[in-house]
Amino acid sequence: MLFFYRFWRGFLRIEIKGDITEKLLNICAKNGIPLWNIKRRGKAIRCYIAVGDFKRLPRLLAKSGLRVHIIDRYGLPFFTERYKKRYGIPVGAAVFFAFLTFMSGFVWSVEVAGSSAVPERDIIAECKELGIYAGIRKGDISPASAKLQLLLKDNRLSWCAFNIEGCYLTVDVTEAKKKEEDNSVPTNLKAAADGIIKKIDVTAGNCIVKVGDTVAAGDILVSGIEERAEGTRFVHSIGSVTASTEREITVTANYRQKIKIKTGKKKTKRVLSFFTLKIPLYLGSEKGMYNAQTNVKTLKLFGKKIPIAIYEKRFEFTEETEKNYDRNALEKELEKLFSEKVKLEISGDFEVKNREIDEIEGGLRLKTVVSAEENIAVQDIMLFNTGNS
Repeated sequence: MLFFYRFWRGFLRIEIKGDITEKLLNICAKNGIPLWNIKRRGKAIRCYIAVGDFKRLPRLLAKSGLRVHIIDRYGLPFFTERYKKRYGIPVGAAVFFAFLTFMSGFVWSVEVAGSSAVPERDIIAECKELGIYAGIRKGDISPASAKLQLLLKDNRLSWCAFNIEGCYLTVDVTEAKKKEEDNSVPTNLKAAADGIIKKIDVTAGNCIVKVGDTVAAGDILVSGIEERAEGTRFVHSIGSVTASTEREITVTANYRQKIKIKTGKKKTKRVLSFFTLKIPLYLGSEKGMYNAQTNVKTLKLFGKKIPIAIYEKRFEFTEETEKNYDRNALEKELEKLFSEKVKLEISGDFEVKNREIDEIEGGLRLKTVVSAEENIAVQDIMLFNTGNS
C-alpha cells in the first residue's frame, strides 16, 4: 500500500556527495523527512526520497557542503508529464472505458448450472430459441417469463431460474426425476417375434401360454384380464417370456463399390465471433468432398468468459474412387455387414443355423438363419370400447 502511495505522489532516486555525507541522514531525521533503501557507494550515499520532501532539501542543506543529484524519477506525476502531449493515450483510455460502460449493458456469456442428464448445449439452444443469448441487452430479459417458457419447452426440467451477475447470465436448473412405470394402466404382454416358449417369469397378469408352446408375432402371451371370485379385474401385466426364435438376416454387396479415401490434403479456417457477429478470417470457400470438424475456443479474462470466440474449422479432403473386390474379399465384406446387422436385431447370444451365398447381378447376397433365446414379451396397452359413438 505504501508503494502505491509513493507512486501516486512521485519519488526520486538521489545521490548525495560531500565530505561528510552522513550529515544528510541526520538533517532528514531531525526534520521528519523519510529516506529508504539507503546504500553507500564509495563516499557517496544513494537513497529514495518523496518529491515533496526533496523540494525542502535545498533550504536544509544550505552551507552543509553536500551536493544532491537526481538519478531517476518514478511515479505517476512523471509518467503523465512524459506523455501529456501524446493525445492518443488519454483518448484511447476514454474510448476504452466508454466501450466497457456500453458493453456492461449486455450479456456476455450464458452458462448452465445444475444439469447432468440434460446436455448443457440443449438448454443453451432452447434459451436461444426463446430470445436469450450472449449479446442480448440485460434490460430485455424477463427472468420470470423466461423461466416459465423454458419449463414449458423442456419437460426434462422441473425447476429453473435466470440469474444475472454483472455481464454473465447463469441458468440454474433442476432436472425432473424419471417417471416410474405406471402400473395402474391395464396391459397385455404380446409376442414381438415368432418362437417356441422356453421360460416364463410372470409376476402380474394371467399367463395364457406354457413352456413348449409355439407363438407368432402379435399373439397375447399374458393377459391383463384376471377372473376372480369377486369378479373381473384388469391389471398391468409384468414379466418376461423367453422363447427360442429363428430369423433370416439378408445382406448384399457388389463387386464394384464406390468408396471415399483421404487425399492427405488438410486445411484450417477460422472465424472470429463477437456476440452474434461472425467475422471470417479467410477468403473463398472450399469445394469438393471433405470431412469437417469445428472447435470453439472462447476467450477468457481473469478466468471469466468474454463474448469473443474463435471458431476453428478443420477440413480433411477426400475423393471418391471405385474399389473392385474378388469373391473372397466380398465374402469377408458380407460377413462384416452381417455382424453389424445382427447386433441391431438381436441383443443377446445367437447361433447360426444356416447360411447361403447367392450370386446376384453385380455382386453377392448372404442369407443367414440365426436362432436365439430372447425375451419376446412387450407391453401392449388394453383399449376398451365404451359403446359411445
